[in-house]
Amino acid sequence: MIRLLREGVAVAQWMGIDLSPELPDKLIELAHNRIPPTHRTSMFEDLLEGKRLEVEALNGTVVRLGSEHRVETPLHFAVYAALKPYVNGGLATL
Repeated sequence: MIRLLREGVAVAQWMGIDLSPELPDKLIELAHNRIPPTHRTSMFEDLLEGKRLEVEALNGTVVRLGSEHRVETPLHFAVYAALKPYVNGGLATL
C-alpha cells in the first residue's frame, strides 16, 4: 500500500503539486491507528458485490499521468490491469 501511495506522490510532484515525501508514511500510520484491520475498501466491496469499479478514475488516472510525466507507476498499472476486466462489475457472478 505504501508503495502505491509513493507512486501517487511522485506523479503529483512531477505535476508541480507540493506534497511532502513523508505523506505516504503519515497516511499509513494514521490508517494503522484509526482503521480496524477488518476494514475493507469500498472498491473491494464493490468488486465482491459485482458493482462498477472506480479503478479507471483512481489507478488509471495515476498510470496515465505518470506516463505523461515519465514517472513509473508499476504498482498502479498492476492494480489497474488486474481490475480492468471487472470495471463494469461481474466478479459476484463468477
